Amino acid sequence: MDFTWTTLLPLIFMGVMGLSLLAYVVLDGYDLGVGILLPFARDAEKDIMVASIGPFWDANETWLVLGIGVLLVAFPKAHGLVLTNLYLPVAVMLIGLVLRGVSFDFRVKARAAQKGTWNALFAGGSLMAAMAQGWMLGSYLTGFDDGLWPTLFALLIALTLPTAYAMLGAGWLIMKTWDELQLKAVRWARAVLWPMGAALVGISLATPLVSATVFDKWFSMPQLIGLLPIPVACAAAFFAA
Repeated sequence: MDFTWTTLLPLIFMGVMGLSLLAYVVLDGYDLGVGILLPFARDAEKDIMVASIGPFWDANETWLVLGIGVLLVAFPKAHGLVLTNLYLPVAVMLIGLVLRGVSFDFRVKARAAQKGTWNALFAGGSLMAAMAQGWMLGSYLTGFDDGLWPTLFALLIALTLPTAYAMLGAGWLIMKTWDELQLKAVRWARAVLWPMGAALVGISLATPLVSATVFDKWFSMPQLIGLLPIPVACAAAFFAA
């Protein structure tokens, strides 16, 4: 096969977009996770939790902008198709991100009586964004089918993706905090570890069943051999955790 810029550029842009979305999930994932865990901490601990992500959270969200920008520039038809079908969850995600940004700044300047409201909005915005992203992922995997089972599949991912973000947030707090708050983060991580693992296994099993395209990609040779290290590595990482 002769490689030309016509064949290479789509692959390059796909790689850039995939890398940017992976970076967003990992980096902004722990930001969202800290926000989701915020209601379970004491007031003094909430200040430490928010301060731990303060220098990073705004920059982490730019990876999402890069991924969507590459999608628009390199694949305009796919951009139009995806965002047209995901208009509502994208709007919900943006509202959640806006709530996070506004509450993050205003909670510092608010009076003591109003600080709880901004903390609640920060946590609510984090949960909204996480659930909206889960719904978007589920809808994408099922080819934007609006039937009963695809809808339930998208709902399942919307309900379980926050547990993965909570695990990332707990891991971040374990690294960045100390004493009682660090021990709380360990308990939070233990609490969400098994629900997250069960959700990931369930979603992995359901994905090829609801999407014929995914089934063909996963269970045909030589793709099966190339993809096999991914579940093996995930199982090893889960066992290590």
